[in-house]
Amino acid sequence: MTRPKKSKTTEKEVKLQAAITAYRTKEKTASQAIRDFGVPRQTFYDRLNGKLARHLAHEKDQLLSHIQERELVRWITELTRMGYSPRHATVLEMAHIIRKKCHPVTLEPTINALSMESIGDQWIQRFMRRRPELTIVHLRSMDMGRVKDTSPERLAKWFTDLKSVIDEFNISIENVYNIDESGFAIGTIERLVTIINSEIRTRLQRANPGRQEWVTSVECICADGTALPPLIIFKAENLSHDWIPADTP
Repeated sequence: MTRPKKSKTTEKEVKLQAAITAYRTKEKTASQAIRDFGVPRQTFYDRLNGKLARHLAHEKDQLLSHIQERELVRWITELTRMGYSPRHATVLEMAHIIRKKCHPVTLEPTINALSMESIGDQWIQRFMRRRPELTIVHLRSMDMGRVKDTSPERLAKWFTDLKSVIDEFNISIENVYNIDESGFAIGTIERLVTIINSEIRTRLQRANPGRQEWVTSVECICADGTALPPLIIFKAENLSHDWIPADTP
């Protein structure tokens, strides 16, 4: 998964904060800071005079405070690092818990006796627009055994052993074939939509318990680029001899 670029809004905010810091530490004059960091002059002076950023100015209209949303982003980031990115419903549930049980400024646990309406599904889109470091990904399924047994060390050793065998026996390219067995599980969802912190480089997979009924495809390709037609295998109870050509050994 590649790391997406930050939004233009985030880049402008970073430059603006750097310009203000340079001016307040007396590293640059106001004009130098505006010119060197390429920030709007009026916005620069508005911030110096105490005007809030747009996402903070409208904080009172949001369901979660800026600090509460930052805590929610931290939670999503930790799950991303561990490889268990949350689904939309899980993020909504956690947002409701933070809203109900945490103080909007100190995040200290509170007992809120007032009933709160549930957070709607459209809130996710607004929350994502305010947090450009978050993005939505579609996870592909992988068997639990493959998740546990796949590692860079194992893959590197496999390719090293393959090269040594090819060199030892002087195997030509047209005699090197790769056969791969793949397929899909009947009645299962292949992709899952989750929310992650896009600034973290990680590969996410969703493990299946391995009890589904599979339709298997056996594919074979030669190192010179030619390929054999795939073999499709369905589960069956009985063998019909009409399926097999008479000249098959």
